Amino acid sequence: MNEIRQELLTVEQNKIIEAMEANFADEMASMARALPEGELHEEPDMYWFYTGRSGFNGVLRTNINSSDKTIIDARISEILAYFQERKVQIGWPIGPLAHPANLSSHLEAHGLAYRSSHYPMALDLLTRWGQVNIHVPGLNIEEIVDYETLKLWRSLTVIGFESSEEIGQTYYEAYSRAGFGEGYPWHHYIAWLHERPVAIASLLLHAGVAGLYGITTHPDVRRKGIGTAITTYLLHDAQKFGYRIAILSPSEMGINIYRHLGFQEYYKTDFYLWTPHK
Repeated sequence: MNEIRQELLTVEQNKIIEAMEANFADEMASMARALPEGELHEEPDMYWFYTGRSGFNGVLRTNINSSDKTIIDARISEILAYFQERKVQIGWPIGPLAHPANLSSHLEAHGLAYRSSHYPMALDLLTRWGQVNIHVPGLNIEEIVDYETLKLWRSLTVIGFESSEEIGQTYYEAYSRAGFGEGYPWHHYIAWLHERPVAIASLLLHAGVAGLYGITTHPDVRRKGIGTAITTYLLHDAQKFGYRIAILSPSEMGINIYRHLGFQEYYKTDFYLWTPHK
């Protein structure tokens, strides 16, 4: 009986990992679908995208079902040649579903460099979340329903993540073109503290799970519970939309908040970078 129960748990975990990987991939895939020069290539052994924008190009999923070094290297070379021609840097993740098993050694042989490891997290909203409600005096959180408010979201993205204006503009253009709100997979949120915009977050409903993205708070008002408040707001909305599993890929800054809410690390993804030859 214990063996059967363990087997069922393993099957369920594998399904959750597949859904998580699909949701994370669709974050970038939606950029390729929305931006004017974007290309999305979903092939049996590779899922990859191109936008022409710095930081938004690369491979999303690798499933080369072969142990033949010649076949593997030829496929990697073909992908790199495409991006070499367009002179853009790319990212290439290696998660638990990637094939072949020794993909990292093949990528390194082609000049890709290890950049970082991420530990995606999942939360079962039915069993592990205690319906946490955080009250911050003067804080009001609402879903963004118009493009003018989305511009405030863009500004907070640049400030909160200390990113470039170019990256903030790329996200804004993609989200504007992709659509958001009722009837769309993407939902964006903004928090106001005494009528001042101070935090943002996004929700992507895809592959049967609710993905939390882009959670950040203005540096001036951190450590006041605002990040936790907007996160729990999204979790409540995910439940309202009928979703049981919430997922995210945390930053070091936010990981303790998510653990406190009940999120658990599910697996590891290694990220590799490739830069075209000059």
